[in-house]
Amino acid sequence: MSTFAHVTLEVRAAGMAKFMAAMGEATPILEGHGWRLAGAFVQRTGRLNTVIDLWELEDFGHFDRALKAFIADPRFPAIKAVLDETVLSETIVFADRAPYMR
Repeated sequence: MSTFAHVTLEVRAAGMAKFMAAMGEATPILEGHGWRLAGAFVQRTGRLNTVIDLWELEDFGHFDRALKAFIADPRFPAIKAVLDETVLSETIVFADRAPYMR
């Protein structure tokens, strides 16, 4: 049964373009390790410059397995440098599919 990682990222306004480019590089790497990006959203109201990613994972342990593989990727240091520069805060919440979801 799948589990989901709901990731909320508060991004520096001046760094949004760099953040988007870095995530454009990171996403295929993570998907190559089995994560599936079920949705990626930029808030239009509320706290601006907030990005919400919804990742579908095989199970709770899949988060750690894929993250370790991502960290070992030669592209990771450059991606991490951009994320360190542009992300103000990150909140990760794990959730399971509600019974009414298809």
